[in-house]
Amino acid sequence: MEWLGRWWRQPDHYDWLSAYLTTRGLQRVTRAFMVAVMAALGAAPLVLLLSPHGPQGHVARGLSLAAGGACLVMAVAWAARWPTRGQSLAFVMVADAGIAAACLVQPAPGGGLQACTAFAVLGGYVAFFHTSRTLLLVVTTALTTAAVSAVHLVIQGGVYEAVSKLLIVSAGVVAAPFAAHVLVHFLGIDALRSDVDPLTDLLNRRGFHRSMRALVAESVADRAAVVSAVMIDLDAFKRVNDTSGHATGDQILVEVAEILRRTRRGDSVIGRIGGEEFVVGVVGARRDAVGLAERMRHEIAATPWRVTASVGVASASVTRVPDEGIRSFVQGLLESADRAMYAAKRDGGDRVRATSPAAERTGARRPSVYPDGFVERPTPSRTTASSGKVPWTIADRAFDGAEANSTIAAAAMDPAPAKTSAAPTAVPPEIVTPTPTAVTTARKRL
Repeated sequence: MEWLGRWWRQPDHYDWLSAYLTTRGLQRVTRAFMVAVMAALGAAPLVLLLSPHGPQGHVARGLSLAAGGACLVMAVAWAARWPTRGQSLAFVMVADAGIAAACLVQPAPGGGLQACTAFAVLGGYVAFFHTSRTLLLVVTTALTTAAVSAVHLVIQGGVYEAVSKLLIVSAGVVAAPFAAHVLVHFLGIDALRSDVDPLTDLLNRRGFHRSMRALVAESVADRAAVVSAVMIDLDAFKRVNDTSGHATGDQILVEVAEILRRTRRGDSVIGRIGGEEFVVGVVGARRDAVGLAERMRHEIAATPWRVTASVGVASASVTRVPDEGIRSFVQGLLESADRAMYAAKRDGGDRVRATSPAAERTGARRPSVYPDGFVERPTPSRTTASSGKVPWTIADRAFDGAEANSTIAAAAMDPAPAKTSAAPTAVPPEIVTPTPTAVTTARKRL
């Protein structure tokens, strides 16, 4: 029974499988498939209401209408965006209850049993993305609903028909989901997790770069305005390993990874790309990205180990990025965020520094000037295409208005005030290099 215990305790697959679909460019196709499935499940009970053989009575018709409407709402939600883990679980719970209700209100003999086959689709989704416990809940609901429907058929005299249909439906709603679960866990686990960091279950460097390119490509297709990279490096982490041991260091890294998952938004990817360096790619306004970075910094500082982080944010417009330039665009964005992160570290750590694109027409670098006095001197503009003249050159410049100070920009978004007056955190000289290196340089000490 040991294998059963391991199966029961296995974590869900949502984050890394979502990242895998993004990396392979399959997330949009998966969303389209889910929209089609949910639209079909929503339309079926609504169409049946038009039939004289459909659900009878106000309660039965009301339940059928509610189940169909809920499925159609979820179809619209899937069409809008890829859900978070919590939203996905809510979708599973609502769909589970809706399918059960639609099956139990069927007046025709055997109609409820036939409708129970819809549980196989929901169970397959849960098997791929969620835990064994969630899968068991869906399968239990399916079998219970099928048994109740079979009893209704027996009462009407169809004993053998009820037994036959119950066996067929039970085999379908159990075999398909559990086969998918076995496939994910035991047959394809190595291939699916090849882009995942084994300690934190976040994307590794290769996986993050792939997912970030896919995110940018989808943003270009969806005409999203801005993509941001949030580079996070833990301050004085080498000292933690030296004084508290690597086991404590690993525990901190796992906790930081969980913080990033908890504070992320739907259109984002997260990776651990170095020993104590993390990065988040997110779609949305620059101000929102800075606010997200500040919330992450604050939650990291609030951990029991009181570790702090230097955070750099780089944002750039993707409305005019050509398909062949996405790789260079992502590389430049990450390098810009890396420079901003080192600026925060040179200023003492435990703070956020931000950059943004230069004016599209000029392509010139301007100094990044912040209210606390830090100034990054201008350096030659670095383009990200062989022509040297592209409208999406990555460069640093000052934010305007509320974007000027990252901690001020985040104050309205985070109920906890930013640490603008805290004493600078001492950073060992071996962690801060005088000249920040590109994100592609192997500079992290594991």
